[in-house]
Amino acid sequence: MSNFGIILVNKPVGITSFDVVKKIRKLTNIKKVGHTGTLDPFACGLLPVCIGKATRIAGKLSGKDKEYIVAMKLGIKTDTGDKTGRIVEQRKIPELKLKDIEKIIPELLNIKSQVPHKFSAVKVDGKRAYQLAREDKEIKLKSRPIRILEFSVEKFNLPNIIYKITVSKGTYIRSLTETVAEKLNTIATSVELKRTKIGNLNIEDAIELEKLDQKNWKSYLHSLSDVFDNIQKYSCDSEELDNFKNGKQFKVKLKKVDEIMVLNENNECIGFALIEQSTLKPRIVLI
Repeated sequence: MSNFGIILVNKPVGITSFDVVKKIRKLTNIKKVGHTGTLDPFACGLLPVCIGKATRIAGKLSGKDKEYIVAMKLGIKTDTGDKTGRIVEQRKIPELKLKDIEKIIPELLNIKSQVPHKFSAVKVDGKRAYQLAREDKEIKLKSRPIRILEFSVEKFNLPNIIYKITVSKGTYIRSLTETVAEKLNTIATSVELKRTKIGNLNIEDAIELEKLDQKNWKSYLHSLSDVFDNIQKYSCDSEELDNFKNGKQFKVKLKKVDEIMVLNENNECIGFALIEQSTLKPRIVLI
Protein backbone atom coordinates (compact mmCIF):
# COMPACT_ATOMS: atom_id res chain seq x y z
CA MET A 1 0.00 0.00 0.00
CA SER A 2 1.20 3.51 -0.85
CA ASN A 3 2.37 5.72 2.00
CA PHE A 4 0.63 8.79 0.64
CA GLY A 5 -3.02 9.69 0.63
CA ILE A 6 -5.61 11.39 2.81
CA ILE A 7 -6.97 10.48 6.24
CA LEU A 8 -10.40 11.91 7.00
CA VAL A 9 -10.24 12.87 10.67
CA ASN A 10 -13.20 13.81 12.87
CA LYS A 11 -11.47 16.55 14.85
CA PRO A 12 -12.64 16.80 18.47
CA VAL A 13 -13.39 20.05 20.30
CA GLY A 14 -10.57 21.55 22.36
CA ILE A 15 -7.52 21.06 20.14
CA THR A 16 -6.12 22.92 17.14
CA SER A 17 -5.98 21.57 13.61
CA PHE A 18 -2.19 21.62 13.91
CA ASP A 19 -2.45 19.41 17.02
CA VAL A 20 -4.09 16.82 14.76
CA VAL A 21 -1.24 17.15 12.25
CA LYS A 22 1.38 16.75 15.00
CA LYS A 23 -0.26 13.58 16.32
CA ILE A 24 -0.48 12.04 12.84
CA ARG A 25 3.15 12.92 12.10
CA LYS A 26 4.14 11.10 15.25
CA LEU A 27 2.12 7.93 14.71
CA THR A 28 2.94 7.63 10.98
CA ASN A 29 6.60 8.70 11.37
CA ILE A 30 6.10 10.80 8.22
CA LYS A 31 7.22 14.44 8.26
CA LYS A 32 5.16 15.64 5.31
CA VAL A 33 1.69 15.94 6.84
CA GLY A 34 -0.74 18.82 6.46
CA HIS A 35 -4.44 19.59 6.88
CA THR A 36 -6.74 21.17 4.29
CA GLY A 37 -8.51 23.98 6.11
CA THR A 38 -8.29 25.08 9.73
CA LEU A 39 -10.97 24.32 12.29
CA ASP A 40 -10.83 26.52 15.41
CA PRO A 41 -10.25 24.73 18.75
CA PHE A 42 -13.92 25.23 19.73
CA ALA A 43 -15.04 23.63 16.43
CA CYS A 44 -15.14 19.96 15.52
CA GLY A 45 -15.77 17.80 12.48
CA LEU A 46 -14.28 16.85 9.15
CA LEU A 47 -10.57 17.60 8.76
CA PRO A 48 -8.88 15.92 5.78
CA VAL A 49 -5.21 15.34 6.57
CA CYS A 50 -2.80 14.87 3.65
CA ILE A 51 0.03 12.37 4.11
CA GLY A 52 3.34 12.39 2.23
CA LYS A 53 3.18 13.52 -1.40
CA ALA A 54 -0.55 14.15 -1.03
CA THR A 55 0.34 17.43 0.76
CA ARG A 56 1.00 18.84 -2.72
CA ILE A 57 -2.69 18.68 -3.60
CA ALA A 58 -4.07 20.10 -0.32
CA GLY A 59 -5.25 23.21 -2.16
CA LYS A 60 -7.56 21.11 -4.33
CA LEU A 61 -9.57 20.24 -1.21
CA SER A 62 -9.34 23.50 0.73
CA GLY A 63 -10.95 25.30 -2.22
CA LYS A 64 -14.07 23.09 -2.19
CA ASP A 65 -17.48 24.16 -0.85
CA LYS A 66 -18.03 23.23 2.80
CA GLU A 67 -21.07 22.28 4.90
CA TYR A 68 -21.39 23.16 8.58
CA ILE A 69 -23.91 22.66 11.37
CA VAL A 70 -23.86 25.70 13.66
CA ALA A 71 -25.45 26.45 17.02
CA MET A 72 -25.93 30.16 17.63
CA LYS A 73 -27.06 31.80 20.86
CA LEU A 74 -29.13 34.97 20.56
CA GLY A 75 -28.88 37.94 22.91
CA ILE A 76 -25.11 37.95 23.43
CA LYS A 77 -22.14 39.11 21.40
CA THR A 78 -18.51 38.22 22.08
CA ASP A 79 -15.32 39.85 20.85
CA THR A 80 -14.26 36.64 19.06
CA GLY A 81 -17.68 35.79 17.62
CA ASP A 82 -17.73 32.45 19.46
CA LYS A 83 -18.19 31.11 22.98
CA THR A 84 -14.46 31.36 23.77
CA GLY A 85 -14.55 35.15 23.70
CA ARG A 86 -15.40 37.91 26.13
CA ILE A 87 -19.04 39.08 26.16
CA VAL A 88 -19.07 42.64 24.84
CA GLU A 89 -22.84 43.15 24.54
CA GLN A 90 -26.05 41.65 25.87
CA ARG A 91 -29.52 42.43 24.62
CA LYS A 92 -33.08 41.29 25.22
CA ILE A 93 -34.19 38.89 22.48
CA PRO A 94 -37.14 40.03 20.37
CA GLU A 95 -40.13 37.75 20.00
CA LEU A 96 -39.12 35.54 17.11
CA LYS A 97 -40.74 32.62 15.37
CA LEU A 98 -39.36 30.08 12.92
CA LYS A 99 -41.05 31.88 10.03
CA ASP A 100 -39.02 35.03 10.84
CA ILE A 101 -35.82 33.14 10.04
CA GLU A 102 -37.29 31.45 6.99
CA LYS A 103 -38.16 34.92 5.63
CA ILE A 104 -34.52 36.03 5.64
CA ILE A 105 -33.13 32.90 3.93
CA PRO A 106 -33.39 34.44 0.41
CA GLU A 107 -31.38 37.44 1.69
CA LEU A 108 -28.72 35.13 3.11
CA LEU A 109 -28.46 33.18 -0.15
CA ASN A 110 -27.99 36.48 -1.96
CA ILE A 111 -24.94 37.53 0.08
CA LYS A 112 -22.03 37.98 -2.31
CA SER A 113 -19.28 39.29 -0.01
CA GLN A 114 -18.17 39.31 3.61
CA VAL A 115 -15.68 41.11 5.81
CA PRO A 116 -13.69 38.48 7.77
CA HIS A 117 -13.97 38.55 11.55
CA LYS A 118 -11.25 40.55 13.31
CA PHE A 119 -10.34 37.37 15.20
CA SER A 120 -9.65 35.51 11.95
CA ALA A 121 -6.34 34.21 10.60
CA VAL A 122 -6.33 36.70 7.70
CA LYS A 123 -2.97 38.45 7.37
CA VAL A 124 -2.77 42.23 7.80
CA ASP A 125 0.66 43.74 7.06
CA GLY A 126 2.29 40.38 7.69
CA LYS A 127 0.48 39.69 10.97
CA ARG A 128 -2.59 37.56 11.67
CA ALA A 129 -5.72 39.61 12.32
CA TYR A 130 -6.39 37.79 15.60
CA GLN A 131 -2.92 38.73 16.88
CA LEU A 132 -3.61 42.41 16.22
CA ALA A 133 -7.09 42.11 17.74
CA ARG A 134 -5.63 40.64 20.94
CA GLU A 135 -3.30 43.66 21.09
CA ASP A 136 -6.38 45.95 20.78
CA LYS A 137 -5.01 47.42 17.56
CA GLU A 138 -7.36 48.91 15.00
CA ILE A 139 -7.83 46.58 12.05
CA LYS A 140 -9.33 47.33 8.66
CA LEU A 141 -10.17 44.13 6.83
CA LYS A 142 -11.24 44.10 3.22
CA SER A 143 -14.46 42.52 2.03
CA ARG A 144 -14.00 39.29 0.07
CA PRO A 145 -16.33 37.45 -2.31
CA ILE A 146 -18.26 34.49 -0.88
CA ARG A 147 -21.24 32.32 -1.83
CA ILE A 148 -23.90 30.83 0.42
CA LEU A 149 -25.30 27.87 -1.44
CA GLU A 150 -27.74 26.41 1.11
CA PHE A 151 -29.20 27.47 4.46
CA SER A 152 -31.72 25.61 6.60
CA VAL A 153 -32.88 25.76 10.21
CA GLU A 154 -32.34 22.43 11.96
CA LYS A 155 -33.62 23.38 15.42
CA PHE A 156 -35.41 26.44 16.81
CA ASN A 157 -35.40 26.73 20.59
CA LEU A 158 -34.78 30.32 21.74
CA PRO A 159 -32.31 31.64 22.69
CA ASN A 160 -30.63 28.93 20.57
CA ILE A 161 -30.94 28.28 16.86
CA ILE A 162 -29.16 25.45 15.05
CA TYR A 163 -28.67 25.92 11.33
CA LYS A 164 -27.04 23.96 8.51
CA ILE A 165 -25.19 25.88 5.83
CA THR A 166 -23.14 25.20 2.70
CA VAL A 167 -20.64 27.92 1.78
CA SER A 168 -17.75 28.67 -0.55
CA LYS A 169 -14.09 28.80 0.45
CA GLY A 170 -13.17 31.74 2.66
CA THR A 171 -16.56 32.16 4.36
CA TYR A 172 -16.31 32.94 8.08
CA ILE A 173 -19.13 31.23 9.95
CA ARG A 174 -18.67 33.34 13.09
CA SER A 175 -19.26 36.48 11.03
CA LEU A 176 -22.19 34.82 9.29
CA THR A 177 -23.88 34.04 12.62
CA GLU A 178 -23.64 37.74 13.48
CA THR A 179 -25.12 38.63 10.08
CA VAL A 180 -28.05 36.26 10.63
CA ALA A 181 -28.68 37.92 14.00
CA GLU A 182 -28.52 41.42 12.50
CA LYS A 183 -31.18 40.48 9.95
CA LEU A 184 -33.34 39.33 12.89
CA ASN A 185 -32.73 42.67 14.67
CA THR A 186 -30.70 41.13 17.45
CA ILE A 187 -27.18 39.91 18.29
CA ALA A 188 -25.71 36.42 18.57
CA THR A 189 -22.56 34.36 18.86
CA SER A 190 -21.60 30.88 17.61
CA VAL A 191 -21.50 28.39 20.49
CA GLU A 192 -21.01 25.16 18.51
CA LEU A 193 -19.58 24.53 15.05
CA LYS A 194 -19.24 21.22 13.22
CA ARG A 195 -17.92 20.77 9.68
CA THR A 196 -19.79 17.93 8.02
CA LYS A 197 -18.74 18.06 4.34
CA ILE A 198 -15.93 19.29 2.09
CA GLY A 199 -16.80 18.84 -1.57
CA ASN A 200 -17.85 15.20 -1.89
CA LEU A 201 -16.15 14.17 1.38
CA ASN A 202 -18.45 13.41 4.32
CA ILE A 203 -18.04 13.36 8.10
CA GLU A 204 -19.62 9.88 8.06
CA ASP A 205 -16.42 8.53 6.50
CA ALA A 206 -14.13 10.19 9.05
CA ILE A 207 -12.28 8.41 11.86
CA GLU A 208 -12.13 9.67 15.46
CA LEU A 209 -8.60 10.96 16.12
CA GLU A 210 -8.27 8.89 19.31
CA LYS A 211 -8.90 5.68 17.35
CA LEU A 212 -5.86 6.17 15.09
CA ASP A 213 -2.62 4.45 16.07
CA GLN A 214 0.70 3.30 14.60
CA LYS A 215 -0.74 -0.06 13.58
CA ASN A 216 -4.04 0.91 11.95
CA TRP A 217 -3.49 4.34 10.31
CA LYS A 218 -2.82 2.87 6.85
CA SER A 219 -6.23 1.21 6.83
CA TYR A 220 -7.81 4.70 7.05
CA LEU A 221 -5.64 6.15 4.28
CA HIS A 222 -7.83 7.09 1.31
CA SER A 223 -6.18 7.05 -2.11
CA LEU A 224 -6.33 10.21 -4.22
CA SER A 225 -8.32 8.37 -6.89
CA ASP A 226 -10.99 7.66 -4.26
CA VAL A 227 -10.99 11.18 -2.81
CA PHE A 228 -11.20 12.79 -6.25
CA ASP A 229 -13.55 10.24 -7.76
CA ASN A 230 -15.40 12.95 -9.73
CA ILE A 231 -12.30 14.00 -11.72
CA GLN A 232 -11.82 12.47 -15.17
CA LYS A 233 -8.99 9.93 -15.25
CA TYR A 234 -6.37 8.82 -17.78
CA SER A 235 -4.41 5.53 -17.53
CA CYS A 236 -0.84 5.60 -18.83
CA ASP A 237 0.97 2.80 -20.61
CA SER A 238 4.65 2.18 -19.77
CA GLU A 239 6.02 4.65 -22.35
CA GLU A 240 3.59 7.38 -21.32
CA LEU A 241 4.44 6.69 -17.68
CA ASP A 242 8.11 7.44 -18.30
CA ASN A 243 7.21 10.67 -20.08
CA PHE A 244 4.85 11.77 -17.30
CA LYS A 245 7.39 10.89 -14.60
CA ASN A 246 9.88 13.23 -16.28
CA GLY A 247 7.34 16.00 -16.76
CA LYS A 248 7.24 15.53 -20.54
CA GLN A 249 4.17 16.21 -22.70
CA PHE A 250 2.77 13.50 -24.95
CA LYS A 251 -0.04 12.97 -27.44
CA VAL A 252 -3.33 11.35 -26.36
CA LYS A 253 -6.68 10.66 -28.01
CA LEU A 254 -8.50 13.33 -26.03
CA LYS A 255 -8.84 16.90 -27.33
CA LYS A 256 -9.30 19.18 -24.29
CA VAL A 257 -9.63 18.53 -20.55
CA ASP A 258 -8.94 21.30 -18.02
CA GLU A 259 -7.97 18.85 -15.29
CA ILE A 260 -7.38 15.13 -15.47
CA MET A 261 -6.02 12.62 -12.96
CA VAL A 262 -3.22 10.49 -14.35
CA LEU A 263 -3.09 6.82 -13.29
CA ASN A 264 -0.42 4.15 -13.63
CA GLU A 265 -1.07 0.59 -14.84
CA ASN A 266 -2.32 -0.36 -11.34
CA ASN A 267 -4.91 2.46 -11.45
CA GLU A 268 -3.05 4.44 -8.77
CA CYS A 269 -2.94 8.22 -8.96
CA ILE A 270 0.47 9.46 -10.05
CA GLY A 271 -0.45 13.09 -10.63
CA PHE A 272 -2.60 15.64 -12.42
CA ALA A 273 -2.47 17.15 -15.89
CA LEU A 274 -4.42 19.13 -18.45
CA ILE A 275 -5.04 18.23 -22.06
CA GLU A 276 -4.87 20.79 -24.86
CA GLN A 277 -5.03 19.96 -28.58
CA SER A 278 -4.69 16.23 -27.83
CA THR A 279 -1.50 16.84 -25.81
CA LEU A 280 -1.30 15.79 -22.15
CA LYS A 281 0.64 18.38 -20.17
CA PRO A 282 1.79 17.33 -16.65
CA ARG A 283 0.92 19.80 -13.85
CA ILE A 284 1.51 17.84 -10.62
CA VAL A 285 3.77 14.75 -10.74
CA LEU A 286 3.60 12.50 -7.66
CA ILE A 287 6.15 9.84 -8.67
